[in-house]
Amino acid sequence: MSRRSWRDDRGIALIAVMTASSLLLALGLSLALTTTVELGIASNQRDGVQVLHAADAAVERAMADLAVADWDAVLTGAATSGFFEGRAGVTLPDGSRLDVGKETNRLIAEPRPWGRNNPRWTVFASGSLAALLPDTAVAGRAYLVVWVADDPSENDAQPLRDGGPPAVEDAANRDNPGRGALWLHAQAYGVAGTRRTVEVIVERDARWPAAQLRVRSWREVT
Repeated sequence: MSRRSWRDDRGIALIAVMTASSLLLALGLSLALTTTVELGIASNQRDGVQVLHAADAAVERAMADLAVADWDAVLTGAATSGFFEGRAGVTLPDGSRLDVGKETNRLIAEPRPWGRNNPRWTVFASGSLAALLPDTAVAGRAYLVVWVADDPSENDAQPLRDGGPPAVEDAANRDNPGRGALWLHAQAYGVAGTRRTVEVIVERDARWPAAQLRVRSWREVT
């Protein structure tokens, strides 16, 4: 090989090494980014599941108290759960503020198809998961609020009373199908803005054993 040919080729190895290094660096960064994103997704999924279970726990506690409560007093806000921190604003686990009164008004103002039977939501239970389940490892990671309203199948046009006589009686409307049923709207607020909401309709019957409720329907609201 001539001296000139050797001088023309001597930089190729350096270029090849730099190119390979750049490709490896890009691959490493891509792998690190993918791992970080997947860890974030897994963390969010975990937090979401925990907060959903927290909302269910709040419903269970509310049901235990509703089983022995005067439902007319509950609907007017005169009776609340033993798990009740209040209806004022609170600081959530992620540091943001929740105005419970404003959220209550938002729920009441939501468009509903039942006219005079539209629900008049009131806070029945509220507090941190730590107060509800003090021995739970993630207890400090959620704040819970449970609103209660009259069952939407009521036909008495009295949303602050359970099971009054039908507002309009006729051959097809002689009974109140919503008698002995309440609508629960439970929200759990977790870290990083995580929130889960469940709505449950519970019912009781005088023929059942005392202090016994049954879940008629359950759904997660997204």
